[in-house]
Amino acid sequence: MKKNVQTYLAKQGNKLKAGYNSIAEKLGLNYTKCSGYDCRTIITFDAEKSGSNPLEMKSLVQQEMIKRGILWSGFHNISFSHSDDDINYTLKAYEDVLPILKTAVEEKRVKQFLKGEPVEPVFRKVGNFNIKPKKK
Repeated sequence: MKKNVQTYLAKQGNKLKAGYNSIAEKLGLNYTKCSGYDCRTIITFDAEKSGSNPLEMKSLVQQEMIKRGILWSGFHNISFSHSDDDINYTLKAYEDVLPILKTAVEEKRVKQFLKGEPVEPVFRKVGNFNIKPKKK
């Protein structure tokens, strides 16, 4: 029996990407988005639009997603085992978590919402992990 794995991964990943973006849009969060290939997407946070540190925002979302049982690092890596229930559970978690992010950003207290230290850049020594290094 053949399974169309690529189509399934794209379908499930698109649900997450579109769902995240829809939740963010409904909340008026123009400073975060989900983008990339449907099967592997990334969530980004814009410092200029939010007035907040992107790594602190990412850390807050990570903290809150983990509280809800989702190991999260800013990426969606879809596998063939991810069911509709898994996707719906993740989107429900975003519906709970993104309003927390919104409050923290609006109150300019993102770091105070964290239970520990924010994540740090791993591969680059730049202040904003969403930007590419400048060419010399």
